[in-house]
Amino acid sequence: MQEEDRLNIISLILEISSNNSHSTEKTTIPIIMYNTLLNHARLNVYWTALNEVGLLDYETASQTFKTTEKGLRVIEVFSKLDQQSREEREMKNYNNNTV
Repeated sequence: MQEEDRLNIISLILEISSNNSHSTEKTTIPIIMYNTLLNHARLNVYWTALNEVGLLDYETASQTFKTTEKGLRVIEVFSKLDQQSREEREMKNYNNNTV
């Protein structure tokens, strides 16, 4: 798996867990599995790593995930980098088409 794919999966997990923390719908394992299209075993590797570095919390009582403040900052930085990357690709495509 490419590094970019891993970063996209991490960002998606954090986004899903942060979006549902503000609504009545809680971020459970099936919700993350459905939205990422990954199985439980593969997601468990990501959940463990994200929890260990303090980006994601698991609430045992409610069996839900929640993105931490640190995780929200990572989402913000990743979004800015992703936007910048898209803009650079668009400029490159534009320049290639006008030459």
